[in-house]
Amino acid sequence: MEEGRLEWPEVGDLVVATVQRIAGHGAYVALDEYDGKEGLLHISEISSRWVRNIRNHVRERQKVVLQVLRVDPSREQVDLSLRRVTQDERRKKLEDWKKNRKAETILKGVAVGLNMSEAK
Repeated sequence: MEEGRLEWPEVGDLVVATVQRIAGHGAYVALDEYDGKEGLLHISEISSRWVRNIRNHVRERQKVVLQVLRVDPSREQVDLSLRRVTQDERRKKLEDWKKNRKAETILKGVAVGLNMSEAK
């Protein structure tokens, strides 16, 4: 795990995730900022309106910004919500996430150029 990263998100955090698979009761997502740990976006947390078809709201491989509702590290479960994230929060989180990814890429490139390993 990279230095400075937490192992599990905190309740209330906004996280960037990638939709992995869609089931009848919700969508399973990989938490991009937490080494791909898996979380569940339950159908009741997708929209404030009635959801007839989950695929009308999220698609596989789609990047989404979600709010953490519950975390149970012992069972490796993270429950997430899409409907509790505002458009403004979503936009700001994606901007921050993209900037952080770009900075990490630049730092890794510099480290490779200086023959430094990631383990240091």
